[in-house]
Amino acid sequence: MSDLLDPRHEALIEHLFRRAEGLFGFSGFELKPLRRRSRGKGKFHYLRLGYTKPGEKSMTVDLYTPRTMKPRKTDAILRVIAHEFAHHQEPPRRVRQWFRVVWMVHHPHFWKRYKANVALMMRDELLSPYFAR
Repeated sequence: MSDLLDPRHEALIEHLFRRAEGLFGFSGFELKPLRRRSRGKGKFHYLRLGYTKPGEKSMTVDLYTPRTMKPRKTDAILRVIAHEFAHHQEPPRRVRQWFRVVWMVHHPHFWKRYKANVALMMRDELLSPYFAR
């Protein structure tokens, strides 16, 4: 298999990522497609759709389905992008649970921000046609 499976799909996602980046008020982020080591074969017990670190300006998103390597729906990829930008807008917090202090990555304020990001993307004139209703 070649390294770039569908260059048109990756170019479209890069264009939509730039639009979402400007929509949320960020700049200078780098979008990387998730590359799997054993592409298209074997069992996948742990599926990661995307990841980012709040201190860095890079975001890795899975653009293809794991086994068949078909392009994911644009709707799903845009939701993952909104999720990853929400990590930069609402970083992890320390929360006291009983007698322990734990780090909550997906706290309630984070989910409010994620829903607001998706709603903002649905209202955008360029991104709204890609969301399935």
